[in-house]
Amino acid sequence: MMTRTHTPPRPTGGQLGAAAEIMVATQLMLASNGRFSGYVPLVDDDAIDVMIHDKVSHATIGLQIKSWTFLDTDRPRTVQFDIRQKTWRDSPDLALLAVAIDGTTGQLETAWLVPSAEVPDIAQAARDKMSLRPNPRHASDDKYARYRLTSMRAIAQALIERLDR
Repeated sequence: MMTRTHTPPRPTGGQLGAAAEIMVATQLMLASNGRFSGYVPLVDDDAIDVMIHDKVSHATIGLQIKSWTFLDTDRPRTVQFDIRQKTWRDSPDLALLAVAIDGTTGQLETAWLVPSAEVPDIAQAARDKMSLRPNPRHASDDKYARYRLTSMRAIAQALIERLDR
């Protein structure tokens, strides 16, 4: 009798991306002490995954969220976030939030908050996409270091400062 080996399922890229978007929206609400409300568009073909509304200033910012989820204990030297050039645009009301998440705990490990106007300057352009390849280690001094944040509270604070301007 032949036995079949069963490989346990792993989340798909789409599942991981959707989970990251929901995690970011809910954790920003908590990290801002309820100051932020997050809204998810019915269709995200406008480079916006989550709209953040500030209940104090009544300003909003659209976030395109790109995620990398570590599903095991290995941590590569760099992670990669790809942005479609066709949908990306420069707008003061838009930012890229790239997040690296521990897939076992669901906790944020590292994030990069990049104003939309600066994304093309730090990304490597390809035919139809732009790629960011930051080092997720907190002590890294790569070209992405100035955008790096290490907690949802720090992301919330950076967004508050931006929205209060």
